[in-house]
Amino acid sequence: MEVIKYLGNSLAKFTQISSPGARGLIKLALIDEFGPFKPLQHITYKELKLVIENALKKRLNSLNINNTNKIIEELLDLLAKYQSLIVMENI
Repeated sequence: MEVIKYLGNSLAKFTQISSPGARGLIKLALIDEFGPFKPLQHITYKELKLVIENALKKRLNSLNINNTNKIIEELLDLLAKYQSLIVMENI
């Protein structure tokens, strides 16, 4: 859950939307990709990367956010840098 907060806060800065709204977009993208019954605690690095590349990108495009590709690249870089958060959450 901490990684979603971190990525959501970063997404908020890139898109000029509120932090809760950005976290909500990420959570909705997770639901788009995996359905409503996958617990957030069981999301792996690869799955979160897939969500950012696919469902979140579609959601940002549907909101007419400028520089979507650049935002996705930045989020993927942040995810790679802070993937230890995911590991620590799963311990």
